[in-house]
Amino acid sequence: MGGTGPGRVLGPAPRRWAIGPLLGLLVVAGVCTAAVPAQRGFQARVAAAAPAPRGNTDTAAAARLTAVRTLLDRRGAALLRHDRAGWLAGVDPAAAALRTRQAGLLTNIAAVPLGAWRYTVEPGDQAGRIERGGSWTVLVTLHYTLRGVDSVPTERPVVLTFTARAGRWLISADDRTGPGGSTTWRGPWEHGRLLVRQGRHSLVLAHPANAGRLAGFVAVVDAVVPRVWQVVGGRLPTRVAVLIPDDQKEMSALVGGHLVLGTIAAVAVADSVDTARDRAVGQRIVVNPANIDRLGALGRRVVLEHEVTHVATRGFTGPAEPIWLVEGLADWVGYSDSGLPAHQVADQLRAALRAGGWPGKLPVAADFRGDSPRLALAYEEAWSACRLIANRVGPAALIRLYRAVGTAADPAAALDKQLRATLGEGTAQFTASWRASVRAEFG
Repeated sequence: MGGTGPGRVLGPAPRRWAIGPLLGLLVVAGVCTAAVPAQRGFQARVAAAAPAPRGNTDTAAAARLTAVRTLLDRRGAALLRHDRAGWLAGVDPAAAALRTRQAGLLTNIAAVPLGAWRYTVEPGDQAGRIERGGSWTVLVTLHYTLRGVDSVPTERPVVLTFTARAGRWLISADDRTGPGGSTTWRGPWEHGRLLVRQGRHSLVLAHPANAGRLAGFVAVVDAVVPRVWQVVGGRLPTRVAVLIPDDQKEMSALVGGHLVLGTIAAVAVADSVDTARDRAVGQRIVVNPANIDRLGALGRRVVLEHEVTHVATRGFTGPAEPIWLVEGLADWVGYSDSGLPAHQVADQLRAALRAGGWPGKLPVAADFRGDSPRLALAYEEAWSACRLIANRVGPAALIRLYRAVGTAADPAAALDKQLRATLGEGTAQFTASWRASVRAEFG
């Protein structure tokens, strides 16, 4: 699940909602959460390994870099003030298709409450790549914020090709693969015009095809945010950002193409997590319109309360925190005020016990893959384990345990220690107690 230590971008263990039968309608089976990388293929800064130019070439490269940085600064400022002429001034007139897309982007993003939008060419990316004909392709970092959502800018990779025209360097392409294999991130504004609805605790973005969903999502998020904050604390932004893509192709572009979207109703993403500072950057909830409506009103509320729980706890959820604890806590919060009785929440768990051969092991990361046959069962196992802790020592003690484990250098050792301090039994003993509890209640 990615790197360890504060500030590292976490690996690809996205949160998933599995769809299945419960009450004849749904099984909302937990969500696997860890920050999904923001498609930042530039982490390794491969371009930095290119040999440094010398002599006159060195001077020309420095001049080119200065010109490009000036152009990018002007483009960022133009977008923020919705200046069409200024925005397009840096685009090569010969690149007709690119100019059309860029003009459309400015229209599409007009309603989005941006707090910042700027581009940088980082020191490790300055070499770029010279193309045949003399054009220059370089990895650029987009820094942007959504007002009320982002306390610091989120970062996305943009690969741009610049071509010299009459002594000026202009953008001629944004669809090439950059040095190190990086590609341009396509935000929701590149998939169509965005409509925005803000609530007291929510910022929901959708395209016109999903205009009818905006008010409903605002109402649900506004309702669950105070509840989540009351239960788990943590750092919630002024508003939680929810993106509603038009289709799974757009969703894949927003969250990464490696997910099995057929079983996903919502995904929570973040760029990075710094547990030493209790801070997560770039948090978004992305819903899958192909699946979210299959859950019904109650299911959507549970899903979003679960997702918001991960937003609240992300800053103290380290990359090696046991996945059953991460998913189980969010499920426990999501279900605890749903009104659903435990035996209905544990539908798949009861079925496994009736069938015999239930292993009675706490689920691991592989169980939460979108294509795992144990996906729904794994979430119910995780939920039941966290529910057991909360029932025995109370919600506050469960949250303290979660935080202590999530911020520890050795989460496995911290889990054993915290379980002993909280419940009087280590990990092995707790697992046995949980197994017996599940059999007694649901068997």
